[in-house]
Amino acid sequence: MKSLLMVTIMAAATFAFVGCKKEETLGDKMDKAVKSAEKAADSAAKDAEKAAGDLQKKLDGALKK
Repeated sequence: MKSLLMVTIMAAATFAFVGCKKEETLGDKMDKAVKSAEKAADSAAKDAEKAAGDLQKKLDGALKK
């Protein structure tokens, strides 16, 4: 009986320190996907603005010649 009590206490202590891993729900996965898509869209917008600026500089340079 004493060893059963010790095993129970050790299991409770282990659970208290380690805890249980929270399972990822469908909503969590969708939130991550939305955030990833927003980051990708922001990155694409910045790239497009940079490309437009570069194109404008080239066009201005060509028109000056």
